Amino acid sequence: MPRLTNEHVVSKTKSKTGVARCPWPIEMHSGEKPRLVWLFKDFYEVPYECFVPVKGESLLVAGRCLSAEHEAMASARVTAQCFSYGHAIGHAAAMAVKEGVSPRSIDGTALRARLNRDGARLD
Repeated sequence: MPRLTNEHVVSKTKSKTGVARCPWPIEMHSGEKPRLVWLFKDFYEVPYECFVPVKGESLLVAGRCLSAEHEAMASARVTAQCFSYGHAIGHAAAMAVKEGVSPRSIDGTALRARLNRDGARLD
């Protein structure tokens, strides 16, 4: 799942490579018909792969630069989640350097485990 979709958000999709949890609703305040989709008492996870660009080796993105559909981005761009993204991508960059591999080669499940050891409480 290299792109976070609207369906992932509204169906509260969890991922074995999820590096952040997000409970924020889809909220669109403009257009002909504003939209608000709440995620009551649940969340979705944003997978590591959403932060690895399709082109360009040795590149990672964080914050509001993840790969997501427009409406899904309205949920995922919230500041609290961006903190989690930075935490995860910092670890991924360190892993890539330490292991001598490209960020694309980082195992998202290993990254998730490292985040959990660091107190992220993803599991």
